[in-house]
Amino acid sequence: MQVTDRLIAEAWTLVDDPHQTLKDSGRYTDENLLIGALGEIAVIDYCWNNDLLIFKNEGRSSDLKLYSGQTVEVKTQKVSSAPELHYRVIAESRSENTERSDFYFFTHLQYVAGRPEAVYLVGGCSWDKFWRLSERHLQGSPMMRHYPDGNEVANGRYFAVDMNLLPISQLAPPSATLKHFKSLQQREEAQ
Repeated sequence: MQVTDRLIAEAWTLVDDPHQTLKDSGRYTDENLLIGALGEIAVIDYCWNNDLLIFKNEGRSSDLKLYSGQTVEVKTQKVSSAPELHYRVIAESRSENTERSDFYFFTHLQYVAGRPEAVYLVGGCSWDKFWRLSERHLQGSPMMRHYPDGNEVANGRYFAVDMNLLPISQLAPPSATLKHFKSLQQREEAQ
């Protein structure tokens, strides 16, 4: 999804929403808040464009809420290239105990010449699946560059905090994630 002026304006509106308390915590830079909001808006647009009701969840518990009541945490990574199946998605390890959602939806935000250019909807999985299959990397351990043949090489950077990583290939693609979300919505409507 191309990052447009409209998408950026919607993201800033979301960041400035008085019902959202992240800006008040002082933990995130404006750029971090924009990156997260762009990912959330992209997922909302994707769902609405495919006839799935999903809304911004108020407060800190989860980013989005499906019409069926399930919650979705959107994790957005700033990247410099389009995602590939051997790349990893990432979540801060402390999130396992401090956040609780039913699902994760991962996005990559590609920057070109210092500006957000495109949001890639990478895929989704259940909260439990992510924490069961992801690999924990401790603070101070080297970050790796992953290759399609399975090889990995240290890239010269180190994890600033404990992080959990999962290969993109382990996620359901966006279309399958959407299909699952729709089945939950249809179940709710049938009741």
